[in-house]
Amino acid sequence: MLEISPLEDVMSYFHLIFFTYIVLLIVIALNFIKALYINRKLNLNKSSGKSLQLADLSISVFCGLAMFTGHLFQGVLADNNALGWNTWNNRLLLISIMSLIIFILNLIVVFKNNKK
Repeated sequence: MLEISPLEDVMSYFHLIFFTYIVLLIVIALNFIKALYINRKLNLNKSSGKSLQLADLSISVFCGLAMFTGHLFQGVLADNNALGWNTWNNRLLLISIMSLIIFILNLIVVFKNNKK
C-alpha cells in the first residue's frame, strides 16, 4: 500500500491555502486604486475622504500582517523539509514585495492628499 506522510498530504493541497495570499495582494492593490480614485475623482467631504483612506490603510496593514504570518509558516515548512516549500516561499516573497511596494505608494498618495 502506498503510504503518504501527513506533511506531503498537506503540501499537495498548499495551492489552495496559497490562494489567500493572492487575495491579500488583490485587496492591497484595490485599496491603492481606491486611494487614487478618491484623490483624483471624488468630490467628497475632505474629512470623509481622509477617514476612508485611513481605514483602507489599516486594512492594508492587516493584510501585511497576514502575509508575515505566512512567512512564519513557511519557516515551519522549511524546518520540516516539506516538499516544494522553497518554491512556495519564493512565490510568497514575490507577492509580499509587490504588496509592500503598493502599500508604500498608497501611503504616499494618502499623505500627499492629506497635506492639501
